[in-house]
Amino acid sequence: MSNRKKLKYLESSGRARKVTPRMMEYIGWVIDTPLEGKYAKTKGYVTDKTIGEKMSVTAGRVGMYRNALAERFTKGEILELYEEVMKEAV
Repeated sequence: MSNRKKLKYLESSGRARKVTPRMMEYIGWVIDTPLEGKYAKTKGYVTDKTIGEKMSVTAGRVGMYRNALAERFTKGEILELYEEVMKEAV
């Protein structure tokens, strides 16, 4: 399993970090899923349940992905990962 992790160099922080394909998939689904709920325009979030349905995992597991990204990466690094996912989509 450890051989599936890719070491990515992040320019914003100047360090190399391990990123799993599942983390990149999570980021992709967050980008592609429209906002929902009564206050979608003001709150700007997507529920873990919705992302979980798309990834075929539980809402709790999606929360674990979200928390892992928040703990491991800075905001600048996450934006860099988002940029990479967007480049792959084009």
